[in-house]
Amino acid sequence: MAGIYVHVPFCKKKCLYCDFYSVANSSEVNRYLKALKIEVQKRAYELSGRSIETIYFGGGTPSLLHHEQVGEILEVLKRDFDVASDAEVTFECNPGDVRAVDIEHLLSYGINRFSIGVQSFHDRLLKKLGRRHSHREIIELYSGLRKAGVQNISLDLIYSIPTEGVEELKEDLEQLVALSPEHISAYDLIYEEGTPLYDMRRRGEVEELGEEVSVEMAHTVRKVLTEAGYEHYEVSNFAKPSFRSQHNSNYWSGVPYIGLGPSAHSYIAPWRSWNHSSLSLYADQLLGVVGFLVREIEYITPEMAYEEYLLTRLRTMEGISIAEMRKKEFDIPKKGLSKLVDEGLLWSSGDRYALTDRGWDFADRVLLELAING
Repeated sequence: MAGIYVHVPFCKKKCLYCDFYSVANSSEVNRYLKALKIEVQKRAYELSGRSIETIYFGGGTPSLLHHEQVGEILEVLKRDFDVASDAEVTFECNPGDVRAVDIEHLLSYGINRFSIGVQSFHDRLLKKLGRRHSHREIIELYSGLRKAGVQNISLDLIYSIPTEGVEELKEDLEQLVALSPEHISAYDLIYEEGTPLYDMRRRGEVEELGEEVSVEMAHTVRKVLTEAGYEHYEVSNFAKPSFRSQHNSNYWSGVPYIGLGPSAHSYIAPWRSWNHSSLSLYADQLLGVVGFLVREIEYITPEMAYEEYLLTRLRTMEGISIAEMRKKEFDIPKKGLSKLVDEGLLWSSGDRYALTDRGWDFADRVLLELAING
């Protein structure tokens, strides 16, 4: 099986914390769509013979596209790829676009999973993040999806926002649990270099929450959501039974996928590739006389494959499998595994090793220990 990621590089307004590639020039949408269709046609051979089990529209802001444009993209994907009839098709939405999202048409095209960028239910915290939506619009969009019969909704939450208190986080979590989405992604705010928020911290305009508070918040998130019946199946992801994100789970399992659109990444072992982060260059290349897309390509060495196996598998509740590592001809870090089990950072069951509750707080150290002792 395989997956497809479609990067929609348009935003009305760049969020202060976001380092994903996007542009504010909506006049380029038609040119983007023409180029994207050509890329689909030219790259279909890369997944020839594989069934496409997941499609993910991310961004940027996919909900800025008109529903007919989304339908055109899916039509081309289904024409040139072997898309499974029951494929998971996810569409990211910004609540600020609630009045423009044509849910009924999107469902008719095959979208069956919606991911909403909530981030917080507190309007003051949304302003801190530079979001362009309100608490009211979150509820309006979520209610609209439910009324339309959508039964697979994921809500994103961000915590450790500057000036946020633990009680405010608890209120956000209570609201999430009350809405009862099938899936929740909860992220500790990261100050990515090159983002406005990073520069604001550097200039002293915002103050990052202390590590002790952030750790307490991470514990609170895990406690509240697991007690509410959500499975903590990956570092930042929680799901009701049978509602894990299949697309993201495939990333962590090494399933091949291609990324379409400017800045999108692809992985087909032992190669990784990515498109340039420039909409104008992307469109110029594909719409030019030659019609050839220049991509950056990286060969994944056995050493890199070993480290990536640890990095991706230890993100999940299933952890690493000794049998799987032997099959891949990886060295088994027996010394490191035993040490980490003794320290209470890993638990073992059969041939599997995974992070304990305490281990989630020291995931980076666990990875380093295993990499050194591999």
